[in-house]
Amino acid sequence: MIVMATEKDSLRFSSLFTPAEVLCQTPETDRDKALLELLLRLARQHDLGDVEEVHAAVLARETDLPTVVAPGMAMPHARLEALEEILVAVATSREGIVYDASQSDNRVKLIILTLAPKIAPGAYLQAISSLARICQDPATADTVAELATPEQVWTFFDQGGTTPPEDAPVRDD
Repeated sequence: MIVMATEKDSLRFSSLFTPAEVLCQTPETDRDKALLELLLRLARQHDLGDVEEVHAAVLARETDLPTVVAPGMAMPHARLEALEEILVAVATSREGIVYDASQSDNRVKLIILTLAPKIAPGAYLQAISSLARICQDPATADTVAELATPEQVWTFFDQGGTTPPEDAPVRDD
């Protein structure tokens, strides 16, 4: 029997990261360097193991099949043996990060890096499903890239894809 998650018991995407794992308005324009910076942020917060090894795994996956999923948005990911929980880091760029040099329209303004345990493929799919509900608007990447702080980026995802007012309080639960 297949059990479908309902809206009330679905995963809240913002529960997978904190503002500390957001690289907001990075000046970096190189995909590989931006991904490494995201991994270093994750490593500061979590036991990620060998960052260089994880970076190589993410790059290998992206070289085989770049994960530009919508205009201006990429969702690189890797499934790793050493992880026990899903880890997410987010980068935004106003100017855009050159993501897939083989494409003419190759800049992304939003990167959502997801690392998942190899033993829990269902958890990864649940996270992506939650993210897809938030990112339905084709302008999502442009909207998030304009947010000025990591807290505002996190709040955007926490509020299901709406832009918070600049003076909105940030939840820290």
